[in-house]
Amino acid sequence: MAGIKSEDEKKWINAFLAIVSVLVGIVLHSFFEQLGEWFELEVKIKYFLQLTQAAGVLAGFLFWILIVKNENALNHLKEVYSELVKVVWPDKDQVVKLTVGIIIGVSIISGIFVLSDLTFQKALELIY
Repeated sequence: MAGIKSEDEKKWINAFLAIVSVLVGIVLHSFFEQLGEWFELEVKIKYFLQLTQAAGVLAGFLFWILIVKNENALNHLKEVYSELVKVVWPDKDQVVKLTVGIIIGVSIISGIFVLSDLTFQKALELIY
């Protein structure tokens, strides 16, 4: 995201809306397929699979249209993008150093938990 420019706002917002619209369609299609399995709708409704796919595509398209036509939603997305442009992203060296530090820290803490668990386990074996 280091190459984000304020001129690319419309392109990034449209790409985000396209991805979310596709996800909305997929989720709705999966939901209808699950309903079809639960209530055996595939047997009762002719062309059930095609109807669920059409409903998913229609839902994604309607989501896209509703967000594009809603000025409040577009203004919010533009504000989010303008704040995202201001973010100072870390370079590769910082990311590697911080990742290694986190892995080492998590390993030490998990080792402490393992040792304390083993200690308590042995203590309880002595008692029981």
